[in-house]
Amino acid sequence: MENTENETEKKSDTRQTGILVGMALIILSAVFVYIAVSQPKETVKSETSENITYSSSQSGQANTVSEKASESETKATSADIKTENTDSGRYEPDTVNYPIDLNSCNAEDLMTIDGIGGTRAAAIIAYRDYLGGYSSVEQLKNISGIGEATFEKIAPYVTVK
Repeated sequence: MENTENETEKKSDTRQTGILVGMALIILSAVFVYIAVSQPKETVKSETSENITYSSSQSGQANTVSEKASESETKATSADIKTENTDSGRYEPDTVNYPIDLNSCNAEDLMTIDGIGGTRAAAIIAYRDYLGGYSSVEQLKNISGIGEATFEKIAPYVTVK
């Protein structure tokens, strides 16, 4: 009879321990949620929000460059960039000589090419930084979002020196 009382006591202790652990986890979760919600919102300067994935044909590994930005995505074309409205924050190049050298250009120069907006320009620059510089224009095909059609469209406007 003592054995059944001891077993009942052990089950009761185990049940109480489980309840306490569960309550502790709930309280801990509530603390984490409070901390996450109470943090100030991060201000973002970029116009696009997207993860850009590219793969290196040399290593076979995929890498991701994250751009923090607002949810609205605006693509600028060369016609949009060359407007007279300087208050809009758009880049107005003095003159851009084509083809543009991929190893020395900036994002604004790339955005003057029809088919390259802010997101693609950032991806091209990020992949250049990852590679340490382009050795051929064909490496643009390794960037997610630049397929054969897009590559054919922009290839005449870029070069590697």
